[in-house]
Amino acid sequence: MKTFIGTFVNKIDAKGRISVPAPFRMVVQAKGLAGIALYPSLTDPCIEGCGLDRIETLAESLPDDALPGVKQDAIAHLIIGTARETPFDGGGRIVLPEDFMAKAGLTDKGAFVGKGRSFQIWEPAALADAQAAMMRRLAAARRAELDGSGGPGT
Repeated sequence: MKTFIGTFVNKIDAKGRISVPAPFRMVVQAKGLAGIALYPSLTDPCIEGCGLDRIETLAESLPDDALPGVKQDAIAHLIIGTARETPFDGGGRIVLPEDFMAKAGLTDKGAFVGKGRSFQIWEPAALADAQAAMMRRLAAARRAELDGSGGPGT
């Protein structure tokens, strides 16, 4: 199975169109899909993306209960309920929903970040800040682990 890997920064035009990186399009098209599914991230100021097949798999994994559990209900509302299918145009572009762009702070550029079975679209400066913060947390956790003062794995 191909996965979404790498980081690519592309321009967003005045109509909200952005070119999906060719390696990302290839992952989706290898599954026989003609576009991607997008939804606002639940944890970060970015847009989450994947193939529609992943959204369908998520929906199929939810129990068919008249009264769903809290987690299942949240998934249904916050991911499946907000997801939008965005087809590729002839040039491999998609149209980003305006409300998603606003939540992610996207204006003229979007950074696609591969995360294996999914990807994210970030405002490039916000991505740099988030990655720097991740690196600081990881380094601190690693130092704590090596010092024996706690942290992950101790």
